[in-house]
Amino acid sequence: MDIVEINVKVFTLQNITTREALEDLSRLIDKSFYKNEALENFHEKNTMKNYCFNSLYPLDVKTKIYKKGEIYNFQLRCIGDELREHFLKFLCNEYTLKLKVLVCKSKIVPKRPIERVYSITPVIVKMPGSDKIVYWRNGYTEEQFFEYIRTTSIKKYEVLTGKIVDKNLKLFNYSKIDNKKPIAADFKDKKLLGDKVTLTIETNDDAQNIAYMLLGTGTADMCPRGYGFMNYQYIK
Repeated sequence: MDIVEINVKVFTLQNITTREALEDLSRLIDKSFYKNEALENFHEKNTMKNYCFNSLYPLDVKTKIYKKGEIYNFQLRCIGDELREHFLKFLCNEYTLKLKVLVCKSKIVPKRPIERVYSITPVIVKMPGSDKIVYWRNGYTEEQFFEYIRTTSIKKYEVLTGKIVDKNLKLFNYSKIDNKKPIAADFKDKKLLGDKVTLTIETNDDAQNIAYMLLGTGTADMCPRGYGFMNYQYIK
């Protein structure tokens, strides 16, 4: 399994706020799939998508606006040659009313022992028993929050690889929430609340393989919408 990272350079055709950015990037990426007959309905299927992305940068921290007529970057990561070839061919030069892609360049994320992964975009969780995404603090504990992340990470790995993993696998030896209050974002005229987390990874092979996978799939839910994008630090 190789994780492909694609650096995407875009030109802004309108002002975009930080809370709008992930949804606007989702629209841009979704539009690219309609150009590819083999993946035309891909983003509408209820399956694991095997890609994730972060938001635009650099950001003006004073205005929290990506200004019209400027050039910004974002990273998109994916698993598999089909998605890599799709994004390099069909996402490049794609555009919406707000964004136009200028350049896409790819590289492989080296697979080396990972010490920790940490959120670049908020992690969104859909807790068991809820038919919609409800912010986890409204009825759940921090322990349940991190257990959900652990179990869904294992499930993603099993779906992706076909391998069976011990359901009691210790995946993280340390986990913490990095923000003091929930982080809000807009999606389909609704406000979502998420959190940024740091997860220190166990050294066993399964934990390391799952951590590497999360760099390409994202953590928890709504990763193809820009949530749960993780950065990483190798063991020194």
